[in-house]
Amino acid sequence: MRKSHLAVVMNMASILAATIACGQAPVAAPAWMDAASWGSVHPVATRNIVYANVPVPGNPSANPNPGLAGGGMPRIANSPTAAPGTLDLHLDVLQVVSAKPTPVVIQLHGGGWIRGDRPSSYGTFSALLAAGMSVVTVDYRVGKEAPAPAAIGDVRCAMSWVKANAAKYNFDMTRVVVYGASAGGHLALMAGYAPASFNPPGCSDQPKVAAVLDFYGPTNLAEGLNERGSSDFTHQWLGLEKPLVPYPGTAQATSGPDVLPVASAAQGPRWATPSEAVLARAREMSPMSYIRHGLPPTFIVNGDHDPAVDPTQDAQLKKALDAAGVANGQDIVPGGGHGNFPKTEADKAMLLCLEFLKAQGILQ
Repeated sequence: MRKSHLAVVMNMASILAATIACGQAPVAAPAWMDAASWGSVHPVATRNIVYANVPVPGNPSANPNPGLAGGGMPRIANSPTAAPGTLDLHLDVLQVVSAKPTPVVIQLHGGGWIRGDRPSSYGTFSALLAAGMSVVTVDYRVGKEAPAPAAIGDVRCAMSWVKANAAKYNFDMTRVVVYGASAGGHLALMAGYAPASFNPPGCSDQPKVAAVLDFYGPTNLAEGLNERGSSDFTHQWLGLEKPLVPYPGTAQATSGPDVLPVASAAQGPRWATPSEAVLARAREMSPMSYIRHGLPPTFIVNGDHDPAVDPTQDAQLKKALDAAGVANGQDIVPGGGHGNFPKTEADKAMLLCLEFLKAQGILQ
């Protein structure tokens, strides 16, 4: 991606030189190209909007006390009219003032599908707001509340809500982006790639996804079942088996929401060797199963030393998108782990995402 980034910069320089040669005033670069400007954005937030009420069947595969990921919005109690055994799902809308309809980013949090909440801060995606985009942050059912594919269905319902409320919130339905990190990256890919069979009743009227921003999301869950780092939370979310070793209690909160407790060598393996039924469910929930021509343009960000999601999964996705003729880009962070990149690398990744969105006509 360093070469791609350089090419973008050189191309802009060429355009500037040609403009000057023609005697025209140079066109100013978009303000969002300066990362220093991102911190000055202060969006208007409309919080705790109920976008769906869903059943909570539970999941015997999941740790009932997975701990809390830091930085999330607290869960809101159900409305008085919510039926027993159901959950109100909430979202927040963050916006900068705009006279014209804005592109809208649907942001999906991480947490291994088993914990986490929509973020309480917009610091990690202030670049998107600085570029004039609205951001909708979304809660979904985590593993202990419902197994796969519940979270995917919840995201599809959030997309339906975005379309139904486009006029109210000044969203441009031709410029809808889905964005997430880790498990949220997986869900963003599934939001853009998975077939209509994943749509819950009443949530079939969705906007067309114009682009996907995937930050180190799992792409091949069948492989993830046997990979150190992702095996435990993948088994939990798929929900087809019980752990061989019971969970000892609540996991401690960490700065990385996907860092989960694992069984010690004395305890033995947490899970049995995946059965064919488990592998089939994993493939069904994998973005790699749905690669085809015509998918939304996709930008991938990952560290080359990720301990939770093997970097080969991102390489597989990039190769498959290339083969299918899907527009895509990738930023591989040298020495990078599972997020928590150095600020310079995190800023570079977001800038490359914005440049990619501009190349797709989503940003001006």
